[in-house]
Amino acid sequence: MKLHDTRPVAEALNDLDFPADKERILEHARTHGVTWEAERALRTLPLGEYASLAEVLRSVPVDPAPDRTEDERMRQHRRQGRRTGLAESMRPVERKPIEEE
Repeated sequence: MKLHDTRPVAEALNDLDFPADKERILEHARTHGVTWEAERALRTLPLGEYASLAEVLRSVPVDPAPDRTEDERMRQHRRQGRRTGLAESMRPVERKPIEEE
């Protein structure tokens, strides 16, 4: 689940003492009345310890264009040359001019 804005997360975690792990972040957010969408986004955080609120906000998935349909998202995905299910290291890459010499 991607949020459209990280403000609800920031408001719920603004008084949390860092460093904090994922479970502590989720617990704090729940007790401070985070929205359902924000809690769901926080659950997608990778396990580990976060040093600051800024680090948490960078790790929360955000949708920059929430009004796009799924069809539009897939067309954009294809136009960018990305293949679903293919690791980045396996994707075709244009050779740099220095490599051609």
